[in-house]
Amino acid sequence: MKKISIIFSILVSFSSFSQQVVTKKIEPSILRKIVSDEAIVDKALAFEDKNGKNYLVATILQNRSDEWETKTILVQHYIEKSNKELVLLRQITDKEEHCEFDNDLQLLPESLRITDLDKNQYAEITFMYKLGCRSDVSPITLKLMVIENGNKAAIRGNTVPRGFNFAKEKVADGSFKKLPKIIQDQANKLWDKFAPEF
Repeated sequence: MKKISIIFSILVSFSSFSQQVVTKKIEPSILRKIVSDEAIVDKALAFEDKNGKNYLVATILQNRSDEWETKTILVQHYIEKSNKELVLLRQITDKEEHCEFDNDLQLLPESLRITDLDKNQYAEITFMYKLGCRSDVSPITLKLMVIENGNKAAIRGNTVPRGFNFAKEKVADGSFKKLPKIIQDQANKLWDKFAPEF
């Protein structure tokens, strides 16, 4: 009985692991085709799925003056065709403009997941970022995105500073509600983990 339990545990672990898509760093020659010299690279990952070679790049652009700062986040998902041409499947962009306090637009890198939870051979790219301009510990906008084969789904709401009684906001869009439950479950767990701050 003990041997059966051990074998079962190994199989469960392998099944969970197999849903994670293997990633590696993007080669500099490829990255130079995608990223401008002014951009700050937060994430640059290569992986493979039914589309072949995939490239995910998340960057931040900053524009500052003596009185304000503008930040723009750009998350791009490319695939590589057989002729080595890069084709943009989906681009997510957002910005916080002319902030005179702390411009807090940022990707939450630890939230990034590249998986194939629904096992359809197309990777799901899930990530979160926050944006806002603040000078205190008030909540700011929080967004979670799921990209799969060029399709986008989202949850939008706000961060939840610990120790305060701020209202919680969390709204899933129609596309998110149509995702398989296993993908929704992962996204909701990520939200619960990263929404609290400070």
